[in-house]
Amino acid sequence: MLAMIGLVVLAASVTAATDTGQVINAVTWPTLTALCGVAALNGFRIRRNPHNTTVERRMWGSVSLATTIFLVSDIWQFAMFLRAPESTASALGGPVYSVGVLAGTLCMVVALLAMPLRLGTRHERVRFLLDAATVLVFAATLGCYFTATAGEAGIAGAGRIFSLLLGPAIYMVAVFALIKLLLMPVKPFTPLAGTLMSLSAAFEGAATGFRPWLVAQGHIPWQQGATIIAVAALAAAARVEHLRTRSGRPNPSQSSRRPYSLLPYAAVAGTFALLIGVLAVDGWQRPTWIVVAGSAISSALVVARQLVAFADNAHLLELLDAKVAELHMSLAARDRLAAELEHLAFHDTLTGLANRAFFQRHLDDHGGRRAVLLIDLDGFKPINDNYGHAAGDAVLVSVAARLRAFAGPGDLVARLGGDEFAVLTAGPLTAAEAQTLAVALATEIRQPMTIRGCEIRVGASVGVATGRDGQSGAELLHDADTAMYRQKADNRHRYGQLGVDLSEVASSGEPLRT
Repeated sequence: MLAMIGLVVLAASVTAATDTGQVINAVTWPTLTALCGVAALNGFRIRRNPHNTTVERRMWGSVSLATTIFLVSDIWQFAMFLRAPESTASALGGPVYSVGVLAGTLCMVVALLAMPLRLGTRHERVRFLLDAATVLVFAATLGCYFTATAGEAGIAGAGRIFSLLLGPAIYMVAVFALIKLLLMPVKPFTPLAGTLMSLSAAFEGAATGFRPWLVAQGHIPWQQGATIIAVAALAAAARVEHLRTRSGRPNPSQSSRRPYSLLPYAAVAGTFALLIGVLAVDGWQRPTWIVVAGSAISSALVVARQLVAFADNAHLLELLDAKVAELHMSLAARDRLAAELEHLAFHDTLTGLANRAFFQRHLDDHGGRRAVLLIDLDGFKPINDNYGHAAGDAVLVSVAARLRAFAGPGDLVARLGGDEFAVLTAGPLTAAEAQTLAVALATEIRQPMTIRGCEIRVGASVGVATGRDGQSGAELLHDADTAMYRQKADNRHRYGQLGVDLSEVASSGEPLRT
């Protein structure tokens, strides 16, 4: 890197210090030979590194091949200079040199054009084409203006044909290839290497595209100096990339991707800066219309680019609204599902009443001095045996409906399991009030019901427990359970003294007492 910097400084110093073409050429061609050799060597090393990506190896392999061709043409040109130091061809390059530059440039350009853009959507492709067109308009404006003002002076023979025909063509195609490379989402080089390559392309484009103008104005050293800077920047880019790949560091351009490029806006600014400079220096002349047209076209492209951006933003907002609506629907569906799951978790699927878990939790939270009525159906098993489980389920549903209708506001009715139900009153009750309520509840349950065309009655054993201060919900439910089994045993004893079989009572429709 230090050697390349030294060569460039030496070449620039000699160019600035003397107007003698022989001295300038004696520095130019060895310098270009050395720089092309550095670029070719580093590009070859990157190409041979198996750890690099396919795109990186392909691109830098093309750079190595192109700079090798440049190296051969520079050596040939230096030999021409040694044979005829005072000839024009020794300064500007003869046919062999021109063909070498053409071949090397086309080799690199074709490789760049063949690289996939990896633009997935139509909007991305439209944005790329508009950005590329904006920069190309700027490049074409520069090339056409300086070519138009070059006049007839300059190069003769094959060199003139190359300058007037092949030079601008290579210039425009190379600019487009560079634009494509810079606007690619994932670039096969680091930001520093990309900056150096952009610098190289800018100076090489100026040296090639403005060659007729530079020769006509007598600025051949400027053209040679631009070429040296271009090749030096390319060699430096290859060296930077080789050092990065050799150390194994990741490519930072692949991790920090910017969603837009400043290149088109810089091109528009450059077009208007050229227009201002032309008007200030040369005034209004016929070639000025070229710059005016370039400014107008670039402005129109920028407006089109902004319109496309507005359309993209509107499309993104529509997508965002759709996603938000979808998210709201998903949240609503989630809430409904959560409510359904919670209902299933704390309610009986057959009767719709609260289940034991919900009743127990509610009892623990709001038990206190409230009353608990625990109901167990008498004579329910014979219904399942004689009429089937569907009839038994219908009886349970009917009993649940009666309990729900009998309960007061704020009372909690639950099915604890099987034929066992419970009621937690909304407020405190005395023992006498709770017993009266139990008798009324049992009477309501004993009312006949029609199941599958048959009149069926069931009885109920109701256990009552009234809460007291400091009593837990589990203790209150245990007291009600004890009272209920005591009541059920008392019912069996009474009907046993009467000689009544409880299993026959339910199926015969005889009422049970509590």
